[in-house]
Amino acid sequence: MFGTIKSGMATSMFEIAVVSNNVANSGTTAFRKSNTSFSDLYSGGSADSVARLSKGVGSIVDGTKQSTEQGGLLTRDGVLNLALIGKGMFVSAAPAGETAASKTLTFTRDGEFSLDKDGVLRTSTNDFVMGFDGAGGEALQTLKVPVSQTEGGAQLTALEIGTDGKLLATYGSEPAVVLGQIAIGAFPNETALRQKGMNRFQATDGAGQVVLGVGGQDGFGMIQSGTLETSNVDLTIELTDMIRAQQQFSGSSRILQTYSDMIEKLTR
Repeated sequence: MFGTIKSGMATSMFEIAVVSNNVANSGTTAFRKSNTSFSDLYSGGSADSVARLSKGVGSIVDGTKQSTEQGGLLTRDGVLNLALIGKGMFVSAAPAGETAASKTLTFTRDGEFSLDKDGVLRTSTNDFVMGFDGAGGEALQTLKVPVSQTEGGAQLTALEIGTDGKLLATYGSEPAVVLGQIAIGAFPNETALRQKGMNRFQATDGAGQVVLGVGGQDGFGMIQSGTLETSNVDLTIELTDMIRAQQQFSGSSRILQTYSDMIEKLTR
């Protein structure tokens, strides 16, 4: 009996911890909230005895899963502020030295990008933003925006990013040139991705094999420049969940007190 009551208190405390994290990150760019699932517990026995006699022995945390619901869109000045509308995630790679990218890919919905001192496109965590050459190539590469086409040549005067993720640079009065194309990665089961912190995710066996593509392709979202995705946390829902978890904990506490009083009377 004590174990049953304790499990109810433990699961409610776990849910409050998850809700607290969701609320704390409600203002984090492209944050994906976590949902908690629980399972009931039964003592051993045959199928018939469980159906006829078992009263259950409590609950257990089954796990947490990230919500893949689209977050809101927030206008943010800057062509390198990108929101992904629809399925998929931006592809990034941690630095492996000064200018090289590691072979381990990470994935993020946070499109708050910038250029480093060499003109290389980086994420907010200083990882490399990965993409393609923009001319039909399928090999992943880092993306670079030179300040001039050639040494001593015309300077960069404009940079645009299309809904397909192509980087279009204008040098002087020359026509715009394609410098590359931002890659998007999609998984059969995004909820199984491993959280690495700082809005980054890593592939797992449960998530399935990553499929790489570009914005606007079938099965991939579109990229919107000058916009950031907000978190998908709904504070009203989170506070409602918190109140329910608090009531569950309070109820378990009262049952524990009642159980203790009964044991005390029984053993007098």
